[in-house]
Amino acid sequence: MMKIFKISLLYLLLSSWSIFVSAQGSDTPFSEAPYLFFDQGQWHAKWVEKGELKSEENVTSDFLQNHLGQGLTTNLFISNFQYQPPIAQRFKKVSKITVISDVHGQFGLTVQLLKNHGVIDENLNWIYGRGHLVVNGDVMGRGDEVTELLWLFYKLENQANLQRGKVHYLVGNHELMVLLNDLRYLNEKYVKAAEIMGVGINELYGGNSVLGNWLRKRPAIVTINDNLIVHAGIAPSFIERKLTAKKVNKLFFDQISGFHPANEKQLEEIDFMLSPEGPIWYRGYFIENEVSEQGMEKILNFYKSKRMIIGHTSLPAVSKLYNGKLIAVDSNIKEGVNGEILIIEDGVLYRGSLEGVKFKFP
Repeated sequence: MMKIFKISLLYLLLSSWSIFVSAQGSDTPFSEAPYLFFDQGQWHAKWVEKGELKSEENVTSDFLQNHLGQGLTTNLFISNFQYQPPIAQRFKKVSKITVISDVHGQFGLTVQLLKNHGVIDENLNWIYGRGHLVVNGDVMGRGDEVTELLWLFYKLENQANLQRGKVHYLVGNHELMVLLNDLRYLNEKYVKAAEIMGVGINELYGGNSVLGNWLRKRPAIVTINDNLIVHAGIAPSFIERKLTAKKVNKLFFDQISGFHPANEKQLEEIDFMLSPEGPIWYRGYFIENEVSEQGMEKILNFYKSKRMIIGHTSLPAVSKLYNGKLIAVDSNIKEGVNGEILIIEDGVLYRGSLEGVKFKFP
């Protein structure tokens, strides 16, 4: 358990960065979108503009419109700060579902996929009505447009709710690594930006940060209709421990990415969650003979689901395994070249291409 909690020694040993830096190490100054914080009864903002620190001590609606342009308000921030997510993340009678996974800061490809499949419009606003968009973890890590994506999904979540739709952003291993100050795969742009802003990464995503507070309330397991959705997967050892979706989500909400200290009885379960058999790390379906089809059926029966939808392990395309009992959605968007999404319409499954073409699964 302690391994993931340790801050990478690499970053502790790095020498000071110049204030005029870029994410790629050239001399060109870079910019980073605002981070919003609540302190002493006011909203404050910090951001980087062409390599220089910028700040606003009393954020107004005009500031939010000018700098984020997302239709966001401080009232929405307060509402989300107060929101306590239900541990039973189960949704029924959903006719339209889109699942995207492991985008890793690839803003352009993500927007293209969502626009071409009718989830958002040209202005990046929600047009999916009562549909459900699932962002199956790992928006963070690797790429250099993570913050833009976080604000986009933050906005879309609110817009979807107003139309009786839903955005489900599940926690991935890269989200949790950053929340726990493990910076191994975080693009160096964000380490440099934090230094320019005079804060640590843990403060950028802390409890009084708008994005940090929101990210710490992401579920680990969501069920929509008969689809069990989790970032990496459910190991057979999960059901041996009788770890229900409610129990898993509660551990993540409260202790793992949340704000409550773990008691001694929970430490062993938390350690298991953060192990290679945990729901944000598991890769056993891609190891020969580790999980049989009978074993997959046993897992699905325990969670009362027809199929499992996962990300985490990259494949060339959205793929069916175990005779359709498992759908792998990580289509290697992180490389920034191509990618696909999963679309489910009235129970029929499709692969959605970057160009907007839908291919029905056989």
